[in-house]
Order: sequence, then structure tokens, then C-alpha cells
Amino acid sequence: MTLIRRRAVLAGSVAASLPLKAKAQGRPGKLVIIAHRVHQLTATEGPAGDVTAAWRKENGVDIEWVTFDLNAIHDRLFREASLSHTDVNIGFILNTRAVPSALRLFEPLDPYMAKSPIPDFKDMSQNFVDAFKVDGAHVGIPYRQAATGLHYNAQIFEERGVAGPPVVVDDLLPICRKLTHTAANGTPVAALAFEADNYTMQVELARAYGGDLITEDYKLAADQPPFIKALTLLRTLYAEGHLPRNITAMSQNDLIGAMESGQIAMVPFPWGRTVLFNNPKASKFAGKFKTTFLPNSKELHAKGGVICTAEFWAMAIPRHSQYKDYSWSFIRELSLPKNTVSEAINGNGPVRVSAYSDPRLQKMMSYWQQESLGLKWARIPMPAFPASQQAKDIIVEETQAVMLGMETPQAAGANLMKRLRPLLPA
Repeated sequence: MTLIRRRAVLAGSVAASLPLKAKAQGRPGKLVIIAHRVHQLTATEGPAGDVTAAWRKENGVDIEWVTFDLNAIHDRLFREASLSHTDVNIGFILNTRAVPSALRLFEPLDPYMAKSPIPDFKDMSQNFVDAFKVDGAHVGIPYRQAATGLHYNAQIFEERGVAGPPVVVDDLLPICRKLTHTAANGTPVAALAFEADNYTMQVELARAYGGDLITEDYKLAADQPPFIKALTLLRTLYAEGHLPRNITAMSQNDLIGAMESGQIAMVPFPWGRTVLFNNPKASKFAGKFKTTFLPNSKELHAKGGVICTAEFWAMAIPRHSQYKDYSWSFIRELSLPKNTVSEAINGNGPVRVSAYSDPRLQKMMSYWQQESLGLKWARIPMPAFPASQQAKDIIVEETQAVMLGMETPQAAGANLMKRLRPLLPA
């Protein structure tokens, strides 16, 4: 969709909710937003209705949603934000793209937050909020998250005499040894699977052992005991047959299909995936899938915490755009506690813990208590940096070499230190 340059339509007054500075800017005919289609749908369509309608009516400003797929969103948005003038007023940014050089293309929001604060701002996941700070300033407000839990087939657990899923990481291997089997109909059943072309499982296991891979302040820990233990566990799981033999070639859709057909007993995915697994039109085990947390560390479990990784989107204002007061007002509107709930009812992953106390969401989400606690403790798998995609490929390559027995965990850890260190910010 081509963005059309707009002339400001001067207005004699502005909505009372806007800072006074907006009067000097005039009122736009519309705000242009670059986003994914899901952002538009959760804000404008669904059982809770159009969350933007009241704001548009009150301010006399329309919204033009310009939607692209994942890569095109950021290519277009960052290109527009780097211009000396842009007609784009708001953009949605995925946390993995929130590198400092990109974030500096966007407006510091602290002055707007001081004049017109977002109510109950501390209710938002502060780990998400902090990921969109650069040079000490907020430049993004979280909108949508996908926090990961553990999905498991309760029927397989019952048939194998397993009381429940692993609580701490030391429980994982013994439970997998009980779950892996050949079903009565001849179907091989693997205890566990995950997206092998991703890197989050390694990070989650390392954190369960009390460590990490790349910390939020870019410290590399690939050669430390927790990450080595994580790689060793993955090697053992594969060598003993508790992971699908073809796991390194399985796509996300392959994993979903294998869960629905009973070929896998456990898989980590965003909690909302349980709707797919329990869909009677697609799943042979509809109603049998349950959710829980990822295997935890003993220390964190004792404190009531959980291991939870999450990716998320945030809203930002290009530095060289116009009508920034209106842009902030719109971001603030989408971020209100009541609208966070409405967006969640429309299918969004809420970024406020308080949203899960709404009876409507509780009725919709069998996993609401788990996801709300997960959101409280959620951390991004790794911080954003320019070479993060290259780093992910290297992590996957070294991990798969360990799983396939081509490399020892210790050698992989040393290789990761050598290969990843030059890619990280100084």
C-alpha cells in the first residue's frame, strides 16, 4: 500500500485528553500506522469491538493501517523513520529488532508520559518496557506478547503412568524416559519436541540450571556450566530417542501436526496454541491437552518464580513524523487497562498482568493463571543487536551438532564463545 502525503487540517480545538502542544500542531486528517495485520485486527475487530472507535470520534482523526509481513514491516518502518520527514506516525516493532541504532530513529516518550501518563504503567511487564529503552529513554510501549508455556498430552501421561509434567529441570529426563514408547497402533511416540531451528529451548534450559546464554547486558555465558548442562541434556534426550529423529528438519507446522496426532507428548509453545491442540476438527486428542510451565530451577521454584520466555511487539513514534501528540494519545488509548482487556478478547496477548483478572478473559482462557504468572516473570530469550539473526543461526548450528553427536557440549560452548563474541555490542 502506498503512503500518501497528507496536509494537516487546522483545527480550532483538540480533545481534552491531548497535551496542549497539540494545538500548535493542528489536527491531522488521519494517523498512518505501519503494523502487522494481527495488530489491526486485535485493535479493531472481534468480540470486544473496535477499541479505536471512541478515540477516533473524540479526536476527529481517522486511522490508516498499513500492514505487511514480519520482515517487510521493519524494512519499511526503519526506512521511513530514517528520512528527514515521514508521513508514518506510529510503527509496531518486534523486540528482536529493537537494536539501539534502530531505536534512536524513534521519539523519546518520557516527556509525553510526564504530561499524559499511561494509567497503571507499572502493571505492564517491566522487562518488556525496559527492552525498548535506549540512552536511558523510553521509545516504545508494549502492545502484544507471546509468552511460552509447556503443552502436554494428558492422555499419554495417564497411559504411561506419569503423574504430571516436569516441575524442575532435573525431572525432565526421568519423565521423558517413561513417556517415549511405541503406541499400540505402532506409532512411535517421542516424549518431547521443540523448534530445533530456533534457539529458545537452549536458553530456557540454561536458565533452569541457573545460567543463561546471552544476558540482557550482552554478557556471553556459552561456556559456563549451566549452558553446558543444557546442551548435555539435549544430547542425551536425542541420543536416547526421546526427541523425534527428524527434529532438526521439523517445521512449526510439523510439530503442531505431530502433537495433534499423538506422536509427541510435550512441546513448548505460546499458551494460546492449546486452542489448536484441542480443536476437535484437527486433533485426535481434542480436550486432552493441558498446559503448564517450562521446567524450572529449584531455586526459582522455591521463590514462586517460573521460567518463561516471550517475544513481544511495541508501539513507537518516528522522530521525524508530525502530530506526535496525537500519536502519543493514540498509543496511550490502546494501552489503557480497559482497552488491553478488550484487545485480549479480540485475540491479543495482553502485556498487563491485571488483564487476566477480568472474568471474560478467564472464561476464554483455560490457561489464564499460568500465563499471568508467566508474564510477570517473562524474559526475552536474548537482547536485540544488529547481528542477532546471524547469532541465532550459529547457536542452532552448534546445538544441532551436539544433538547429533558431531560435537561435545564443551566444544560447542567454546565454539559459541569464539563465534558469538565478535557479533555482540562492545
